[in-house]
Amino acid sequence: MKAGLFFTGSGPILILVSYSSLVDPGLVEKLKVKGIDKYAAFEVPIDLCRERYGARFVTVSQALTEEEDLRVLDYNSPHAFYTFKWEEMTGPVKIYSRTTKMFF
Repeated sequence: MKAGLFFTGSGPILILVSYSSLVDPGLVEKLKVKGIDKYAAFEVPIDLCRERYGARFVTVSQALTEEEDLRVLDYNSPHAFYTFKWEEMTGPVKIYSRTTKMFF
């Protein structure tokens, strides 16, 4: 299990994943299907998530299956963002998987 603070178009969210990496092609595709095709993600130590989220972490992590799964631990962007210091995270990884171009 890994935890990542994902910076998306709508703000940061903290996600638990059963993938081996935050750049695993299966995870990238699963996020894309959910409408998240561009993001930067920082890996957050699982022990810090457990410590800072307590019972919520336990509940969400128990719902995570062993294979190719993800669960949102915190979708409150300001809370997720301010819960961890930059020094506590590793990364970022950057993904842009959009297949069609948008012009603004």
